[in-house]
Amino acid sequence: MGEGYRLNIGELRRPGSGLFPFLIGLFLAVISLISLRTLPSKQPQKGTQQERPIYRNIFLCLFALYAYLLIFEWLGFVPTTFLFMIFLLKGIERKGWIVSLVTAFLSAAVSYLFFGIGLRASLPKGIFGI
Repeated sequence: MGEGYRLNIGELRRPGSGLFPFLIGLFLAVISLISLRTLPSKQPQKGTQQERPIYRNIFLCLFALYAYLLIFEWLGFVPTTFLFMIFLLKGIERKGWIVSLVTAFLSAAVSYLFFGIGLRASLPKGIFGI
């Protein structure tokens, strides 16, 4: 929403280049707020009767995304994506180490092949040069 506004929304008769991104961001924000209100406050863990707060997982996902943005340029696309996926799979979803490592590796590799090689996007190489 912010970037759309920064690009100039324009006027009703002359929409600017930021109108569409602004409206999409606004739509996503409203849908997200509606979705948060419909979530249960607790989610049962697999195989147990104990419950853990689902809002904790939402906060951890938001924290992980923010950390991803902060270290993305410095560490590079592939290592940051790998660490991000490990955190999501091991820290939030509580998957085993083998599943987490293999899935994180495949996610980072396929993402790099698609964006870096296939689409020739300019991805940050970071301190490791990858």
